[in-house]
Amino acid sequence: MEHLYQKILNKLKGASKIVFMGIGEEKLSDDGVGPYIISELLHLSNQKFLFINAGIDPMARIDDILEFKPSHLVLLDTCTLKEEPGTISILERENLSEYIPISTHTIPVHIVIDLLVNKLNNLEVFMIGFVPESLEGFTELKQFKNDELSIEELNYNIDLPFFEIHLTDTLQMSADVIIEMIKKLIASLT
Repeated sequence: MEHLYQKILNKLKGASKIVFMGIGEEKLSDDGVGPYIISELLHLSNQKFLFINAGIDPMARIDDILEFKPSHLVLLDTCTLKEEPGTISILERENLSEYIPISTHTIPVHIVIDLLVNKLNNLEVFMIGFVPESLEGFTELKQFKNDELSIEELNYNIDLPFFEIHLTDTLQMSADVIIEMIKKLIASLT
């Protein structure tokens, strides 16, 4: 994993501001990996780092990104690489349309990225992609942190998932590795 960390660190060298945007449907098992990671890192948002849960509609968050004026945008989502479930890969902006399923997203992510790059000329974009084990939907939905947060608090903070996210054990381990890696990146880039 040290190689992956170094690769991400090299891509973020010289970054003035970084947006981490989680994408995915929280009700579809491993597709919720992006929102899960953001929910665990949301408290680290500051003047240099912004964590956004775009859910299934990254287009709805364009204004938030433009207002922040990042030098780098890092997407967190599942991808369709032909690798073992739990595999984490860095995908370049040019390849996103090949490896991101568009069935759960309202507008293909690469179109949203193109719009952002047209407005933020020097924006560097890449994705940390996760190969899912399961994209099954849930039969029972539970409110996210029901014992800690009210419905009003969840409605107020659009970056928190509304429902509990149930990743497979395989993707849970991969997501937790990336969460620790991002914390380490923040410490080294601050």
